[in-house]
Amino acid sequence: MAEAQCKISFKIDYTSSSPIEKATAYYGIMGHSPAEYQIPDPESNKLVELPIIQAPGNYDLTVKLDLGNVSAQDTSSFKIGKCIPSSCKVPSIDRVLVDKFGQVEVYFSGDDTDLATLEYQIALDPEFKNIIYSKVGLTYAWPEYVDMNTGKINNNTLLYIRARKYCLSNGVSDWSGPVEFQSGEWKIQEAPYSVKNACCVSASFKEPTNPSDVGESICQSASRWTKSLNLTTPFPQIGSFIYLEGGRTPAIPGNLSDFDENGATGFNENGILWVRFPSYSNSKVYDVKRETGEIIGESLRYIC
Repeated sequence: MAEAQCKISFKIDYTSSSPIEKATAYYGIMGHSPAEYQIPDPESNKLVELPIIQAPGNYDLTVKLDLGNVSAQDTSSFKIGKCIPSSCKVPSIDRVLVDKFGQVEVYFSGDDTDLATLEYQIALDPEFKNIIYSKVGLTYAWPEYVDMNTGKINNNTLLYIRARKYCLSNGVSDWSGPVEFQSGEWKIQEAPYSVKNACCVSASFKEPTNPSDVGESICQSASRWTKSLNLTTPFPQIGSFIYLEGGRTPAIPGNLSDFDENGATGFNENGILWVRFPSYSNSKVYDVKRETGEIIGESLRYIC
């Protein structure tokens, strides 16, 4: 039988002339690292449901609101006990790959019907008594790139990974069976070259029949497509890797949640498809390998 599950909900009591641009809930058993949940379409007095919680205990809940250049937060507590049982289906881990730089890639499979989110854990032992990395808030839509810069994943180490599914209507699944894999040698890559006001289009963009119709998104510097990036080379070129501002986080699916704002969508799920750097060339558009954030060529289809 699957583990028990609890549904926790709350409302944001907020009054201000400034709209809520972003809201984040942090929750966890007191004394433990909290889980993070990005609240979709936040607004005052709207019911917010957290992802399903399994473990009983005393929880801390902090809700942070971002209002442009101002932020506000409030903390409260709640307690849960035994909840109703769950029959949510268990996901599976198809394979775990380690690339030449030591980046760990995880490929999930399963039924995405009724899917709220997936969670996975990486441990030093198959019993998961020594967990070194965990994440909640992903789907089957792309390979999961483990955050190697902040994770505690040692080089050349035998590791174990497992996953479970959070369902929209019927709780949380059991954990999948552990999958064994060997980590490689993580070669930290850095992108020291900052580029302001680059124009990006996500890979979820539906390519128009008429090439001129793409101009609104890649050829015009609309605010929702304009991003600050870092490159591994002093100027944009084929073979450059795109990183987030700061130069330590690759601009790949799973790392781009902050790009999905002001009407821009699909970055975090599907990655960057095209990029333009007006400070270097106002007309040149580059194709990007969305899985790695690498510039792979000058676009033959689009010129601004």
